[in-house]
Amino acid sequence: MSDLKSIVISAINDLERANFSWWSHEKAQLLLEKLQNVQSRELNNRQSLRHLSASMVVRKQDKMVFIEHPYLHQTLLPAGHVEPGEIPIETAVRELMEETGLAVAGDNHTQLIDINIISIPANPIKGEGPHEHIDLRYRVSEVNQTHQTPELPVSWLTYAEAPVEFQPYFGDELGYDRNY
Repeated sequence: MSDLKSIVISAINDLERANFSWWSHEKAQLLLEKLQNVQSRELNNRQSLRHLSASMVVRKQDKMVFIEHPYLHQTLLPAGHVEPGEIPIETAVRELMEETGLAVAGDNHTQLIDINIISIPANPIKGEGPHEHIDLRYRVSEVNQTHQTPELPVSWLTYAEAPVEFQPYFGDELGYDRNY
């Protein structure tokens, strides 16, 4: 099993070199501070106060895929918890298929594009207290529709319809054409 903390620190360093407009040195420092007192084994333990999630950005023409989160009641990227034995990119690919019925096409190239900290409120139904997700966000350029029924409501939204947080991912920096 891979050391998750090392994977995240390496990802932060990679993003420092990537020069995305939404990334900053301050964001990198905050993430490193958040990771400082976290053990690698806590990062895929849903009971820990801070653990990993991973999400996928999928865009076709001028639209991006989103799900409606059943508990948070928000429009979000397809995402989920990094499970034991998984690395974040595997989580993002799995959650994309489970939540939307879309699969990464063949040997399609995925790219880490961002890492965010997300505050999650308590969920008494699941017995979870408030916690934070360190969400690794990947993009993929091509997907295929599977025969799997999506677990969640799926929407293809334009730049103007998308939540503001995700609008930068529509831009040229990810190799997408601006068609909006």
